[in-house]
Amino acid sequence: MKGGEAVEGWDWARKVQVVGKFPLQHSAVVEMVWSKEQRPFAVETYFSQSQSIVAVQRAFRTPYQIPPRDRVPDRKSFLLWVENFRETGSVSEKR
Repeated sequence: MKGGEAVEGWDWARKVQVVGKFPLQHSAVVEMVWSKEQRPFAVETYFSQSQSIVAVQRAFRTPYQIPPRDRVPDRKSFLLWVENFRETGSVSEKR
């Protein structure tokens, strides 16, 4: 990257991901967006797996073909979806 040029991808020399002009450090928080089909699956699985977050995360990988080391929704996301479902009957985001 020279003189502020916009490049997307990996800067292998510095081992950081570059988005626009700015490198993302490995500790950067990346927000994942989960589909409307994935949220109900997660909530159904949560209740059918005795409310085990780890079991839901494991089960979540198969139908959506997520490799073992790739990200799945975290505990906070699952619990938010379950809370939304209990309060509103829907897993959509609160507005």
